[in-house]
Amino acid sequence: MMGFFLLIFVLLAILNIIFPRFGWYMQYGWMVKGNNVEPSNAYLLMTRITSIIALIVVFYLWSSFF
Repeated sequence: MMGFFLLIFVLLAILNIIFPRFGWYMQYGWMVKGNNVEPSNAYLLMTRITSIIALIVVFYLWSSFF
């Protein structure tokens, strides 16, 4: 069961690294009216950086257990 959640977490982190706009639209974009609303470049950069850090921490913790 733990492996399933780990796999989902890793897949979501990779999705956030490759397509950070998708996460923004799923979390905030649907709440805003108007077609020309886009996330800022700073938000996209911070999303990628935090996803990379989260992946590094997860892989470090996962490797220390096995």
